[in-house]
Amino acid sequence: MEKRLTASLALPPGQPLADILGAHIAQTLAAHGRTGIEERMTASFGHAFLTDQTVFSLLDLHRALGMSAFTGGRLAFDACVFLPLLRQAGSDQVAFVHTAYQALLAARYLAEAEHRDTAADVPGGAFITEQVRAFLAGLPGSPAIDDCVLPAGTYLVGPAERLLLRRVPRSVRFDRDAVTVARYRRFLEALNSDGTSPWDHPDQPANVTHHPWTDRLREAGYYTDARFDAYPAVCVNWWSAYAFAAFEGKRLPTSLEWEAAARGTDGRLFPWGDAPDAALVNCADSWVGHSVVTYQAWYEDFAGDAVRRAWVTPATERPGNRSPFGVVDMVGNCWEWTSTSLGDPGEAVICGGSYDNPMRAVQVSSKGIYRKRGGSNAVGFRCVEDVTATEETTV
Repeated sequence: MEKRLTASLALPPGQPLADILGAHIAQTLAAHGRTGIEERMTASFGHAFLTDQTVFSLLDLHRALGMSAFTGGRLAFDACVFLPLLRQAGSDQVAFVHTAYQALLAARYLAEAEHRDTAADVPGGAFITEQVRAFLAGLPGSPAIDDCVLPAGTYLVGPAERLLLRRVPRSVRFDRDAVTVARYRRFLEALNSDGTSPWDHPDQPANVTHHPWTDRLREAGYYTDARFDAYPAVCVNWWSAYAFAAFEGKRLPTSLEWEAAARGTDGRLFPWGDAPDAALVNCADSWVGHSVVTYQAWYEDFAGDAVRRAWVTPATERPGNRSPFGVVDMVGNCWEWTSTSLGDPGEAVICGGSYDNPMRAVQVSSKGIYRKRGGSNAVGFRCVEDVTATEETTV
């Protein structure tokens, strides 16, 4: 289809599918002087796709677009002005000749914040395919901002097989970087003699200390040697991450807030976009120098020499690993604690993947479950603070 349309529309070779389909829609309508209905097509058929409606009666077309969708005043299949985009699906019913056309309209629909809010209310959840997400990620978006504020709103989240629209109820400001050793050291200096603190979670179990799990640290002097000051604070359990956030007057993000801040409003796969780039992320691929696609490849190429060399690197080392909101290094390097638990209150969701995961496992939708008492060289955290009502009016 791409080759045929590229040739018939006289487009340069190698154009993205969204551009090819968009050109076909525009040229088809222009041939009848009906370019004005393209926006209404997005509103009607884009929203319909999200409700899993792909077949329409001629009366449906008339209701959505008016008689301007037909020529000669006839409500007939052969009189429809965008006939080249359609196929008959019954005696008086039509469907797009390929679902990609309607998927593109759905992506255009979701590009508007108010439409995402509307789609979030679709009973049973909006029907969103990976094709819709990919089209959305490829559309011109809002300019990137750098204040690390995730605005309240509706965001596309989840893995390809279960994409969802979820609301973030209030704006939050993220730490630009993961909490570093230098920041955590100030917290350590404020602890009680038993390793607890005045900022502890009310449900914190007995015998929990906020001192890092030094027995597990790859470097014994990690928290005392100044050369590690800019590295992420790892081997810190969830209770300690919670207390540290409270110490700074902040909190841990929810897993929803974390993912929304990492992927932006367009549902991208990585903070920088959809294209994998091992130069931008600390992951297994970057340590072995090539893509690690299968578990067997990971075991053979990474789990030997590379796993002994691989570790976290400074939190500010990869400025290109930046989300649309200016938050840095959210995928790879180290997993990050969130405040979200699923069922077991002794566990919490971690996000983003780490230095020992392949590129395919450090997407913005990557999540895991880890015991709250656990401490790992591959798990760190960052904090957020709620934006005040006064600040929110300027977001």
